Parts: sequence; structure tokens; C-alpha cells
Amino acid sequence: MTLRKKWTNSTLKNKQCSQCKKTFPRTDEYFYCTPHRSSIGIKNYTAHCIACDNKRCAEYKLKNHGKKTRQDIKYRESEHGYFKELWAGIRKSKHGNNFKSEQEFLDCWEKQKEIYGLNCPYFPWIQMTRIRGKGKTTDSNISKDRILSTMPYGPKNIMFVSWKANNEKGNVTPYVAARYLEFVEGNSYCKKVTEFELSCLNNLHTRRWGEDIDIIGSIIDNVKHDEELRNKYIDKLRELFYDDNMEH
Repeated sequence: MTLRKKWTNSTLKNKQCSQCKKTFPRTDEYFYCTPHRSSIGIKNYTAHCIACDNKRCAEYKLKNHGKKTRQDIKYRESEHGYFKELWAGIRKSKHGNNFKSEQEFLDCWEKQKEIYGLNCPYFPWIQMTRIRGKGKTTDSNISKDRILSTMPYGPKNIMFVSWKANNEKGNVTPYVAARYLEFVEGNSYCKKVTEFELSCLNNLHTRRWGEDIDIIGSIIDNVKHDEELRNKYIDKLRELFYDDNMEH
């Protein structure tokens, strides 16, 4: 402890802001500062006071908000930016990550493109997209999917599918899926409805009319008690005929 008073240059006690021309104490309460690059204990203060600097930053953000947002969306919709986000999600996933590197993850996407292109493996008529900034999910967007929901992400346990397919698949396991198919196969009504739905999907994809028209007629007969459901299947039947006529 010393009774000596530290000498200070009185001319440097205050500092005038170059923007508003007001004078304030030369302290970090009124001016942003950084340590001097060569002198110990010396600080460099900005020319503008903190109030003027904050005002300038706020005006810049307001003026360039839309521009920055558009640039951000443009990057996130690029293949590089989109898959950066997918990779970040895998790294932080609670389900685990068996990838050794980001490049190994990207190689899985390249291999899948060689087989399916940009089409969804589950719904081939959906061409997958990279749409961002809409404020809601896009059914056709690319999403990462674990083939086995009980295992972590890895080179042997990942597919890139549309958000619609991923959402509908959920966390079903192959065992549950197999059991479910057994129940459908054992129920004649469910089986006919499923076959009809498949014929609708196949028609949308290949634009071909199914040969087994008796299935559709049987379904309509089975739902006579439910006028709304019956009309729904009749409308689907009309759509199929309409599409087939348009094709020819």
C-alpha cells in the first residue's frame, strides 16, 4: 500500500465524441476500448461514444435486415449450407453418431444420388428440395433418416428422404412394420383398401391404370354405410379415370 497518488494527464481526463460532439469522462462506461497493442496498462478508446455507436449499429441492422436475411437463406438453400445444417444436427443428436467425419456423411449422400438422384427413395414421384425461410416445414425437403430407429446415425444406418416420408415413417421398427403387415394381410378389408391406395400411388407415379378393377368396386361396396367415405373413393376413382384419359 502506498500514499502516492498516481499521476494522470489532465488533458486526457475527458474525451469528446466525434459524432455528437458531447464531452464525457474518458472511461469504458462512455467509450468502447481495446488494450494498446504495445503499451501495458494503456487503452485505446473509440472515436464515437457508446450511445452513438449503438445508434449506428441499430440503424445499420434496420437498413440491411432484409439483405442479410436473403443472403442467409440463399446460403442455407445451397447444397453446401443445407447439408452443413444436417451434419450439425447429427453431431448434436441424442441418438448418437457413428460417422468419423463430415466427409463420410457427405459421401453417403453422393452414393444415394447415384442410385435415386434427387427422388425420395420412399416416394419416387417426389423430387426432394432444399427450401428454407418459409416459416414451416416443406414436405419435399431433404431430411436425414435412420433406417433402424434403435441405432445411431452412421454410414450403414442413414438414408436421405423427403420430410413427408420421414414424418410418416416415424420411429417404427422392422419388427413392428412386419407385424403390422401381417395384420393387414390377415384382414381382407384392410388388404383391399391398401391395394387400392397402392394402385392410386402407382398411377400417380407411372400414369398407368391398374388392371384389377374389381378391388375398387369391392371397396366402394364395403363402405356403402359411410356416404362420406364412399364418395371419397368414388372421387379417387374419377381422378384415376381422368388422369388416364388425359394420358391417352
